[in-house]
Amino acid sequence: MGDRSTAIIASFNGGEVSPRLRGRVDQGLYPISCETMDGWLPLIQGCAVTAPGTIFVEKAAGPCRLIPFEYNVTEGYVIEASAGRLRFYTNDVRIETAPGVPYEIAHSYTIDQLRSLDFQQSADVLYLVGGGAPMRKLSRTGAESFTLADLTLRGGPIGDGNIDEGVTISASAATGAVTLTATSALFAAGDVGGLIEIEASDFSDIAAWEPGIEVTTGAKRAFGGKVYIYSGGGSGRTGTVAPFHDSGTEWDGSGTGTDINGKGPYGVPWTFLYGRFGLVRITAFTNATTVSATVLKPLADSVVSEGSWRWAFGVFSARRGWPDSVCIWNECLVLTKDNTAYVSVVGDYENFARRDASGDFQRDLAGSFTLPDPARINWARADRLLLLGTERAEYTVERVLTQTEAAGPPIFDVRLQSSNGSARARPVQADGRVLFVQRALRKLMEMAYSIQTDRYDAPDLTRLADHIGARGFVELAWQQEPERILWAAQADGRLAALTYSPGQQVTGWSTRRLGGGMAARSLCRITEPSGQRDQIWIAAELGADTLILRMAPIWQQGDDPLGAMLVDAGLSYSGAPVAAGVGAAHLAGQVVQVLADGKPHPDITIGPAGGWAISYPAARVTLGLAFPARLKPMPLEAGASEGTAQGKIKRIAALTLRVLEAQGLRVQVQDGELFPIETRIPADPMDAAVPLFTGDLPIETIGDFDREGGIVIERFQPVPATVTALIAAVEVGEA
Repeated sequence: MGDRSTAIIASFNGGEVSPRLRGRVDQGLYPISCETMDGWLPLIQGCAVTAPGTIFVEKAAGPCRLIPFEYNVTEGYVIEASAGRLRFYTNDVRIETAPGVPYEIAHSYTIDQLRSLDFQQSADVLYLVGGGAPMRKLSRTGAESFTLADLTLRGGPIGDGNIDEGVTISASAATGAVTLTATSALFAAGDVGGLIEIEASDFSDIAAWEPGIEVTTGAKRAFGGKVYIYSGGGSGRTGTVAPFHDSGTEWDGSGTGTDINGKGPYGVPWTFLYGRFGLVRITAFTNATTVSATVLKPLADSVVSEGSWRWAFGVFSARRGWPDSVCIWNECLVLTKDNTAYVSVVGDYENFARRDASGDFQRDLAGSFTLPDPARINWARADRLLLLGTERAEYTVERVLTQTEAAGPPIFDVRLQSSNGSARARPVQADGRVLFVQRALRKLMEMAYSIQTDRYDAPDLTRLADHIGARGFVELAWQQEPERILWAAQADGRLAALTYSPGQQVTGWSTRRLGGGMAARSLCRITEPSGQRDQIWIAAELGADTLILRMAPIWQQGDDPLGAMLVDAGLSYSGAPVAAGVGAAHLAGQVVQVLADGKPHPDITIGPAGGWAISYPAARVTLGLAFPARLKPMPLEAGASEGTAQGKIKRIAALTLRVLEAQGLRVQVQDGELFPIETRIPADPMDAAVPLFTGDLPIETIGDFDREGGIVIERFQPVPATVTALIAAVEVGEA
């Protein structure tokens, strides 16, 4: 004789787990996890809520990447970046110059370059790097206007200096437009736009400035690594205040009066000429030994008269390469190329000058460091330290200032943290942690500081759902409000969702396939216009078209069911009752689900021009593509007198579904028929939408004996549903 027991599934926030865990009934995660959670989201509280639908916004110009630009929490923009053009969305609509005419900015990126871009926003400027393209910045110039320009850095960064004294560069003049001539084949066409730093070869022909010395007009004097010229005026005798300025003209004394011994007056004006280090930007290529340039910092006379072997090219140019990633850290802009990072002057993001006017290094000036790992840095993110991910490992970097060394070049303490290796996909920061994609694209890693180990640990967040990671992660977006969910676009076009709350020890995965065979190719997050909830925007392919979609809000208790959007690429109508409409051209020829005044309507087919018709007038109509919503808990572990119920034949004799504000569900028990659950009660009016049901729904079905005891719940109508528990009475056989 068998056993009869009652099992309850009281939580689903373990999410969908790997088939490899089907036998792990010994783990606390087992009873709260699912074999399948597609089109449902596990919430922190334990319930499973139907995943939201998506709202059609516009057709994109073509395949594109979505880039967020959030000026503040009530002024967010989504940038549709497709080959050759940028389009902009704000307040849930596209910015247009006239009805149907999108506001656009032209650019030269290819779609492959756009997909490789990294970006960092600072107030109304978005820095764009990567894709093997020149650095650019997108500036917001008004509520609905932007400009895109090349990013021209000041002062550097500068690479390693020349060490061959036989290879010199000379200039035709010390300032203005000049011609540079090299004694060896140094230049190429790709150097145009790049920098060259040229140090004075010799200061021996410039006398040092001294106090109380007679000088004549045109005299040059050197002090503190800078050279000045006396152009007349004053007493003709130097004062006692040494010149130290790096621009313009200043006096070294008053130039009037006498001292207590009746001598004087002292003091003349000195005009700054140049420092030890000059800087030029190449403007045109002539041949391998000759280029044209513009002087940015005056060159020394010796560079003009005899040339100098003390020179160094700038790090960035078409010939030498462009940055791969960017971030802002400790009031500095950080740019990475290969395995080296370049850090701007503190508080001056576009200034990478590594020396002051005297040629000295200062701790608040720009610096750089190279990782011991030769692999390319794929991302940089600011945390309590600077975090870097290379193709092989993850590092932290700290800027060090010792008490005994107040001056000198910046010192960076680089430390290895983990050896997972990172993909190019941009990480997100969530709940005080950095979440990044491992180099094989199959794992999502969590990088967080551990006080116990005094390092940044990087556990695998997909270790219990490896089958989800097997589809590959392409792009990430963190939605903090109203639920804490990480969304990921995957290589096969699906969305994956991770309900993530490490403080509550919740990391539950689910999947979200788009309706109509659509494939998600890009996604991003901005705050909705009210500034309260986060929005997820998606670029999805449907046939030959790319659609811009906005994810509807995740259902919250008390929301208006008439406004529910539980379809994909959906449209909604609100107004006087109608039985037909237009505007669905993006769904032409598609079979769609319809919700009319809160009532599920039989599916309809959209006309070739986007027209639609329903069988009765309605004041609120929502229509769009149906998407799967299937929930299957792990095989029941109901218990038996002789130990586990696993592997024994069993029958579900009774089933109760506990729901919160639910409609449109159907259930399958032990591979039986899927049958809908009726929630209408006699008091409900027959000519109105059935109210959402909250409570226990007893399922009048008896399963057939099998060894698994499977239960499947599906949402098959475009209405909300939240499942809070399953209670099953199970008869377990002896074998």
